Amino acid sequence: MKEENEGFSCSIEDTVIEPEPLNTSRYGEILTLQNKILELMALGVDEIDVLHRLCEMEEKLVPGAVASIMILDEATGLMNVLEAPSIPPEGIAMLNGLRPGPGGGSCGNVLYRKEAQFVTDIENDPRWDELRPIAKAFGLGACWSMPVRSEGNTIIGTFALSSFTKRSPSAFDKSLLEIGAFIVGILLQRREHQQQIQAHEKRIRILGTAFENSREGIMLSDENNNILEVNQAFIKTFGYTHTEVIGKNPKMLSSGRHDPFFYEQMWKAINEEGRWSGEIKNRRKDGTGIVQWMSISVVDDYQNGTKNYLAVTLDISQLKESEEKLSYMAYHDPLTGLANRTKLFERIDQFIQRSKRSHAIGALLYLDLDRFKNLNDSMGHTVGDQILVEVAARLSSRVRSHDLIARVGGDEFVLWLEDLQNTAEAEIVAEKFLNVFNEPFIVNAHEYMVQGSIGIALYPQDARQRDSLLKNGDAAMYRAKEDPKRKIAYYRLQMTQQAKTSLRLESELYQALKNYEFELYYQPKIDAMSGVIKGAEALIRWNHPTRGLVMPGDFISFAEQTSLISQMGEYVLEQAFEQLKIWQNRSQSRINVSVNLSGRQLNDDDIASLLGIIGKYTDLAPFITIELTETFLMHHAQSAVSMLEKLKNAGVMLSIDDFGTGYSSLGYLKRFKVDELKIDRLLINDIETDPNDRIIADAVIAMAHTLGLKVVAEGVETVVQAEILRESGCDLFQGFYFDRPLKAEVFYERYLEGKV
Repeated sequence: MKEENEGFSCSIEDTVIEPEPLNTSRYGEILTLQNKILELMALGVDEIDVLHRLCEMEEKLVPGAVASIMILDEATGLMNVLEAPSIPPEGIAMLNGLRPGPGGGSCGNVLYRKEAQFVTDIENDPRWDELRPIAKAFGLGACWSMPVRSEGNTIIGTFALSSFTKRSPSAFDKSLLEIGAFIVGILLQRREHQQQIQAHEKRIRILGTAFENSREGIMLSDENNNILEVNQAFIKTFGYTHTEVIGKNPKMLSSGRHDPFFYEQMWKAINEEGRWSGEIKNRRKDGTGIVQWMSISVVDDYQNGTKNYLAVTLDISQLKESEEKLSYMAYHDPLTGLANRTKLFERIDQFIQRSKRSHAIGALLYLDLDRFKNLNDSMGHTVGDQILVEVAARLSSRVRSHDLIARVGGDEFVLWLEDLQNTAEAEIVAEKFLNVFNEPFIVNAHEYMVQGSIGIALYPQDARQRDSLLKNGDAAMYRAKEDPKRKIAYYRLQMTQQAKTSLRLESELYQALKNYEFELYYQPKIDAMSGVIKGAEALIRWNHPTRGLVMPGDFISFAEQTSLISQMGEYVLEQAFEQLKIWQNRSQSRINVSVNLSGRQLNDDDIASLLGIIGKYTDLAPFITIELTETFLMHHAQSAVSMLEKLKNAGVMLSIDDFGTGYSSLGYLKRFKVDELKIDRLLINDIETDPNDRIIADAVIAMAHTLGLKVVAEGVETVVQAEILRESGCDLFQGFYFDRPLKAEVFYERYLEGKV
């Protein structure tokens, strides 16, 4: 038989080598192997190194064979090589991950069949069907594998000898395998025990380190609840020395802020459930209080038949302070310190539940500051906020201890009154509330007069639900605003109907903008001397789907109470630009178009949007005049100056509408840098019969011309009115005497067509 043994490879002849006759003298070699292994174990050699030596020794006793130890991975159910000194790395890589089964080789079948496997002819044995390529690659002819068992007799792996020739194991070979498998089992058990000991020692070290270095205070007491041991965190927390607490009862830490029932419940849980945890207030050595989260567990010592108590404490004082701050923030207004909407809702709901039994009377007083937004816009939010703080302080000084005052919006306050003797009490309190506005509010050495309006909704007469009470109080407040003398109004059922009408109108206006239901009509502006068309005022109309043509008087004032006025103003301006573009493309006439804007659009956000529209029509900007009312400009003179300057710089012209009936500051009038004034139609109406109106009109025209402004007379309806105004030097006329507002196409045909 020719044999080429290079590393792990040799040729195999078909002949199976029969085992040699039993030679009892060889068993001395097994004894020597055992003694050598025991010696290594006694010297404390690492178990893996001992297994390595075991394999080498067995290979010497069975020439032409290599030894291997494979272990079952319980998690995956696969086998991996633990030790095989003579198998090259590539061979180990191929064997790792072996799945036990009928075709999984000798070792795989040991796990599969639960017994030793002696394969004498790998090439033809079905037990090697799945691994035959590996055997062929490394020249294996036979493989004998013995199970390695754990302490509980469970098979945990295999010990195998693989031969490069086909052969059967001798009695000596089998004994050698059995001894090897037994030793492997012993060494693996010893290794597992050692690892458990090391893990236990490590756990003890970790627990000791954790005990001393834990941020939580730890206290161990005996069955009589006398302190046995504490850690550094405990000492640092309470300020006692180690000797001052050992042997003492934890009662020394009691703050006295818990009643006996608290401790009874604590010990009941400890004795019945073996544990307790909860928030507890204790006391340090210096007498200061501390809030802790404490967990107490029973620790049974079964060997000695005793039990101890382990308490772990965590200082949560700062956490409790943070929670209290968060709770305060959740229920209070950050600016004024008053209750917020959440706390108000909670109180009203509690009262309603209680009143179902007691039939108590409650009242909700809804207070809103008049024209506060205008003050904010003109003087700035810093001034406005300081006034709100002072209002809150004054109101708070006038409430009973069991009533609640809350800030529910920017300048809206609600006083909730409980357990009234009669409904008249609510009005008495409301009058006291309004008295806080009798004195001016002083901010930065400036005095500001602020007024308020109060709506009253009664429980249970006006509503039995919290949301309905608020809604009805709000509705009553708006009615109070309409009565400038009284400023107090009780809720009435028709107010809800009006509110529903307002909601419906708001919804319809929103849809009208979305569906392009608005249309611009144009009323001509005529040169007073020549009678030639000079411009037009764009006037909005609403083509309502069911009500037909709706005039602006029916919806503009409502739109000004909502954000819709801004969208409407932007729509009118853009449509006016588009109409100008059409007319200039069809006619050589270059008329000017006036557009009315609401004073509410004189704020940074709306001005930015308007400037964006003007920027898209730069060439047409000089032909657009933006009109704003005198009344609004004078009430917001300071902030209006910068806003008008931005519009002026964008290229449009500016006009003051309804001039002559309000109060105007000539100083501000000059700073506004407007281009024209429109005389209020109230002056025009009686100019024929009232000499005073004529004198005022003459003065307005003279003053305007002195400032270099053009004057437009609005609402001219008779020839006499036109003649008087012409004699006074008025520049432009507008009114029914000349023409009514017209659709864009009609206006073009009547005034612009043919001027090409």
